[in-house]
Amino acid sequence: MDADQSETIPLEDANVRIPEADSNSVDLVEGNSDGGDSMTEGSGDLLGRLGLDLAFSSEKLANLNVLMMHVATKENELEAYQAEKEDALADFEDKALEYDLLSGIFDSEVRELEKFIAALQVDIVNAHEIISASYDLDMKEKLHYYEELLKQSQEQVLEMKTQSAEFQRTLLRFGGDNGGHIKDADDVENGQIFNEEKINMQTVAQQRSILRMLEKSLARELDLEKKLTESRKIEEELKLRLHSSDHEVFCLEQEEGHIVEKLFEADNAAEVLLGISKELIGWLQVLQFNLNSLNQRELDLKSKLQDTLEQLEARESALQALENSKVELNELFLSQSNQLKATSKEAEDKLALTESEAFTLREKASTLEKQLKDAELELLNAKATVGSVQEHHNVNREQMEKVVVDLNDKIMQAEFGVEVAEAKCKSLMEANAELNKELALLKSSGITIEKVTLLEKQLRESDIQLQHAVATAEAGQEKQSMLYAMISDMECLIEDLKAKVAKAESHANIVEQKCIMLSEANAELNEELSFQKARMASLEASLHQAENTKLATAKDIGIRTKVITSLVMQLAFERERLQKELEKTFKDKSLEHIEAKPLNSKSTLEDLDLYDQMKVGA
Repeated sequence: MDADQSETIPLEDANVRIPEADSNSVDLVEGNSDGGDSMTEGSGDLLGRLGLDLAFSSEKLANLNVLMMHVATKENELEAYQAEKEDALADFEDKALEYDLLSGIFDSEVRELEKFIAALQVDIVNAHEIISASYDLDMKEKLHYYEELLKQSQEQVLEMKTQSAEFQRTLLRFGGDNGGHIKDADDVENGQIFNEEKINMQTVAQQRSILRMLEKSLARELDLEKKLTESRKIEEELKLRLHSSDHEVFCLEQEEGHIVEKLFEADNAAEVLLGISKELIGWLQVLQFNLNSLNQRELDLKSKLQDTLEQLEARESALQALENSKVELNELFLSQSNQLKATSKEAEDKLALTESEAFTLREKASTLEKQLKDAELELLNAKATVGSVQEHHNVNREQMEKVVVDLNDKIMQAEFGVEVAEAKCKSLMEANAELNKELALLKSSGITIEKVTLLEKQLRESDIQLQHAVATAEAGQEKQSMLYAMISDMECLIEDLKAKVAKAESHANIVEQKCIMLSEANAELNEELSFQKARMASLEASLHQAENTKLATAKDIGIRTKVITSLVMQLAFERERLQKELEKTFKDKSLEHIEAKPLNSKSTLEDLDLYDQMKVGA
């Protein structure tokens, strides 16, 4: 079974597990591009191509390892076939041919891979010459890593070459053994063949143990390669993290230096500005002391004037806002009243429509109820007629059954009488024939006249009895035919009654269907009527709610208009009062300025201008 399964495995479809070192090499070629700012395009492309070629070679090596294991299993199968004592020469030749082909493919693939690795070594040497001139450490580390991978692949290729040579030697040995078997096919019973089979069995066991050891060593080597690649990956990640942390520390140190410099400059500037501010504060204090005595009263008056102006402007703005709100409320009231009127009209229209619809639905419901009552009456009448017809039919059927039973009894009796009459006729005919024979014999034998007359009397009596029997038989047949005619008439009558009953039942079914349809229509109309009633109730409720909202909005608008009118009156009174106060303050101010300063001074002119502006605004 294992041999057959191994024969069906193709070389290309074998499940190949690529070592993680090679996949990591591809990842390293694709990644680690942080330090590639100073790398030229030629060296970068060369390294990328080398990484891809190394990944291809590693994948090829993994596939060849799988093929090598497959060829080793074929070798074990050949040794097992050679160790068997049965004459399976054809199977052995097929296995040997398959082993020859697989070992040849393996040898050619190993040679091609060796050539490819030699070309890769030349490319790595060229890349080393190109990159040695640059100072990029990442590229040099990559190249060093590629060189190590190339060395590992070269060692694996050498091991595969030795294994291929062993496969070729075993193939030659199997070829010699096969020829020996063919030559010595007639000498199977000799002791030499038995000894050779023992030696072959020992070599097969040794080779199996060696293959098991090789498989274990390969598994250990693959595990070590996994661990090595994982450790290298971790080491590279740690290096990248260390480099990034060093870079962050350097950036933080630079930022700290800049911040310290800025703080020192800020301290110096603060000290300079503090001295300047102290000097300016002294000058300002002197100037403020000089100006306070001159402008204190003027500032107080101006502040009072400004406050009054601001209050007046605020009152005017409030008045304007109130007027605007009054206009808006009036517009809102008009719009709401129009909307309420429109909604009330719509509600009234809808109510009229619903009332008309309800009236029509009530009429329809009343008509349908009448139709339903008529249909129920028809159904009851039909059921009554059907019941009476069925009762009459049952009575007639019972009577007919009784009549049929009586007729059957009479037919049986008539048939029995006919049979008896026929039997009597036969017996009389036989007796008549016997009497005729006897009469002829007597006539021929010369018997006396008395005997002849006696026999003639007997013959006449027998003829009369025969005629009576025939008449009774004919009468019985007529009775039987009459009975059959009566039975056929009764059957026709029964069929007519059945047809009438079927018609009555069909009519009753039709009436029941009509009643069901009418009841369904009545239920639908009742549902629609209830829906329309609910709709009418909701419309009445909405109309009532609209009327309530209309009244509430009218009350609210009346209250707001009262509030607005009162506010307008208060604002008018306040405006007059403020105007009087302003006139009074301006008069007092003008008198004080006239007393304190000459009339052509600048402040008096400004005050007069302000007074004129206030008058114009008032």
